[in-house]
Amino acid sequence: MHNNIEINNLVIAVLFTALGIVLPILFHLVGLGSVFLPMYLPLIIGAFLLTGVNALLMGIFTPLISALLTGMPPFYPPIVFMMSVQLGIICFFISYVTHRFKVNILITLVLAIAIDRILLVVLIYLIIPLFHINFGLYTVYDLLKGIPGIILIFILAPILVPRALAVINRYSLRLYEEREE
Repeated sequence: MHNNIEINNLVIAVLFTALGIVLPILFHLVGLGSVFLPMYLPLIIGAFLLTGVNALLMGIFTPLISALLTGMPPFYPPIVFMMSVQLGIICFFISYVTHRFKVNILITLVLAIAIDRILLVVLIYLIIPLFHINFGLYTVYDLLKGIPGIILIFILAPILVPRALAVINRYSLRLYEEREE
């Protein structure tokens, strides 16, 4: 029984990883670029559906795979590594809080985005000065640049997560089950 659940969960993780690669390409094609955090949206939605480990792996590997396939996010400055840390942690956090404590989607999003923004500042503080880029200016720029994407996430995630769950339930896919030890 658990093997089927893990396979279903893995398939969903791969699907949302693919969306996390394709959606930024589409956003860049129409000139919207990284302002709307296009990689974040599918990964955050996927994290609500996945086990913690699969959410963590999806968050870590999607930016790396995307960078290898498309050059986005860039390796220099090492934005791809910063995003891997950020997305890995917030995807794991969303999955853990959702499945362990059954917290409301909006509350989970508020906490996850707060953690993400704190992580962003810490990572910028640690990494960006190594490339002789002004820490303060870059931090303010990156925090402000992400506001439209955060708004988009807060609008779409509460709509899309229940719809994704409805599709999963319609096809009787079991993505997450409490394991009895």
